[in-house]
Amino acid sequence: MQSEHSPHPYLKKVGIIGAGPAGLAIAIALRKKGIEVHIYERAKTFRPIGAGVTLSPNGIRSLAAIDADIVQQLKQQGSQLNRFRIRTARGWPILNQPVKDEDYDQPFLAVRWFSLQEIMRAKLPPEILHLHHQLIHFDQTQQSVNLSFANGETATVDLLIGADGIRSIVRKQLFGLEDPAYGGWMTWRGVQKYQHRLLPPHHTTIFAKRGKSLILLDNGQGYVSWALEMTSPTVHQSQHPEAAKARVLQELSNWHPALQELVNLTDANTIVERPVCEPMILPQWSNGRVTLVGDAAHPMAPFLGQGTNTTFEDVWALSTCLVQQDNLAAALQQYGNSRIERAHTIQYRTMYSAAQMRNPFLRPRWFKTSLGKVPDQAKVGEKAFSDWLYQYELTAEST
Repeated sequence: MQSEHSPHPYLKKVGIIGAGPAGLAIAIALRKKGIEVHIYERAKTFRPIGAGVTLSPNGIRSLAAIDADIVQQLKQQGSQLNRFRIRTARGWPILNQPVKDEDYDQPFLAVRWFSLQEIMRAKLPPEILHLHHQLIHFDQTQQSVNLSFANGETATVDLLIGADGIRSIVRKQLFGLEDPAYGGWMTWRGVQKYQHRLLPPHHTTIFAKRGKSLILLDNGQGYVSWALEMTSPTVHQSQHPEAAKARVLQELSNWHPALQELVNLTDANTIVERPVCEPMILPQWSNGRVTLVGDAAHPMAPFLGQGTNTTFEDVWALSTCLVQQDNLAAALQQYGNSRIERAHTIQYRTMYSAAQMRNPFLRPRWFKTSLGKVPDQAKVGEKAFSDWLYQYELTAEST
């Protein structure tokens, strides 16, 4: 249902590429402000995929500002994490500590990715979701953006938002950039109903071996999400789902039997196999009547769990800027000014986390990268960085 706000005269119709959390969230936010939106998604159907997502206080706070009911539903379906454990590959304990969220107004929450998508999709009328629409090209004029899709259809919008992920077609055409380079890590992710004494409710448990880790999270309602992350000099591409599952089982062959059982129970068709890309540090996210949000704007590895969380920050900021300003250029300039520096800092800190997995003795202040000067905020200690990250304030000053 549209809100009682009147749409801005410069922004009557917005096109969004991608129906993941970024696309759904920006559609919800803009509809609440009285703006007509249409989401174009290349997939032919929505189907469950085997991934969990961790929402941290900054992401939940941003999502609650967009739609508080979504957060309430997520808290009912997901699991609020209260303890963090690290074990050896065979299950011997290394670290056991509480998740300290008393400093923040929102919890750390794990939920199935498909649950997040379904809850958000239910907030939107089906007629604005256009499946089987793969963008192949767009043309900008001073007044509009014309879209062309692989199925032969076209559309014209006042603003185009690329919410199409790490390999964004919108970013590629907007700035003439290729996809991010391979970062030297492979990931496999799955979700399965499972119980075991090593995986108590409301826990994050990491089983670690040098260059390889298996992260397990209680996702609520009996589900456990797992993610195998490992260094790999080349991209591994399985020929079919069962081959991907077999590869995970092979990598875990000498690990605790419960981990092998969990993967064995997981439906191979839902396992997500992906290479981890190098971050792409973009100096700007907008050009003319086109802008980017989420992974399309700031691709980052999963090692800090901030991809989805910073996406919700972007969405809140962009939707706020679009109604605060009386012209599109000013709104997009304000959006970039409010978000890019923070996103870059999180990208660099994520790179540090990956480097630390290879070298546990590395400290933030020593971290260097070939992708440019590391921001000072990315070099602070763990507690100071966590507070900066999770206490992100949604104020007028943020935008």
